Amino acid sequence: MTHHFSIDGSSDKAKALLEYLRTLEFVKEESSDYVLTDEHRNILEDRRANRMSGKSQTYSWDETKNSIQKGKSD
Repeated sequence: MTHHFSIDGSSDKAKALLEYLRTLEFVKEESSDYVLTDEHRNILEDRRANRMSGKSQTYSWDETKNSIQKGKSD
């Protein structure tokens, strides 16, 4: 199971929490300089809402692969 949290590390409590988490063997720290802009986040939220409401559809990798292969044979 994986959980992702956004922690503002500017307070002493947050810094202490982050230091504690780093000591735990089951915690894996990954850092990234990439942050979604509000515009990108809104696009993702719109796409998710469309998917959840049935306005758009997703496909499995096998369905996508089969569709591509079918298109090549046409």
